[in-house]
Amino acid sequence: MIRILYQFATAKQRTDLGQAEVERRRAYLQARAAPDVEVSVATPAVGPGSIESDYDAALAIPKLLKSVETAERGGFDAVIISCFSDPGLEPGRELLSIPVLGSSLCAMHVAAMLAPRFSVLSPNDGGARSRELARRHGLGDFFASSRGIGLSVMELARDRAGCLERAKAAARRAIEEDGAEALILGCMSMAFHDVAEDLQQMLGIPVVNPAPVSIGVAETLVRARLSHSKASYPNPRKREFLGAELREAS
Repeated sequence: MIRILYQFATAKQRTDLGQAEVERRRAYLQARAAPDVEVSVATPAVGPGSIESDYDAALAIPKLLKSVETAERGGFDAVIISCFSDPGLEPGRELLSIPVLGSSLCAMHVAAMLAPRFSVLSPNDGGARSRELARRHGLGDFFASSRGIGLSVMELARDRAGCLERAKAAARRAIEEDGAEALILGCMSMAFHDVAEDLQQMLGIPVVNPAPVSIGVAETLVRARLSHSKASYPNPRKREFLGAELREAS
């Protein structure tokens, strides 16, 4: 049995979406995993209810790291960070030897295998964060644009129909004006509405959903007995000190 921990970066159970939404998302992931894969989810006890800025991401990282640090000791085979900003990805890799993956990391690399130019459909008005993520992941030359759909993360989580209509309009602009040949859902609220298939049928180009894609990438790495390089992500020298800091912050 392969055990994957899907680590939410936001404290969703503290928002009006509640624990029921967390469980719905876990069931969604489990249904898309292989029969020999068990998906568990974890949410921080405190933190932002959504991540829409670098500031939000920074607030989420300490509690996120405290949670993922226990995953390897708990027998998990891989960890996925559920936020398109991939907060804590690099320090998480320093802390763990099992694969630590990010949502945008997986989605962008898969999109780059499918087309030479991709665009990201983002909450609100888009912005430069997706471009920086593509550069950070070594895929800057594949990045066509980030197109905002005009809804916040929390608005997206509550309105699938509105999400689909606005995403379709933004996607057409990305294709017609920016030259996008593949699209990525750049928000996990969009991802868990599962609008990728609808958009793909409407538009005729690949639409990458980070949620199931990241599960598939994690499965592949575990089966191949591969993980991130410890030459690139060595264990932090002050690991015990860091652990104490996180305990004091709880």
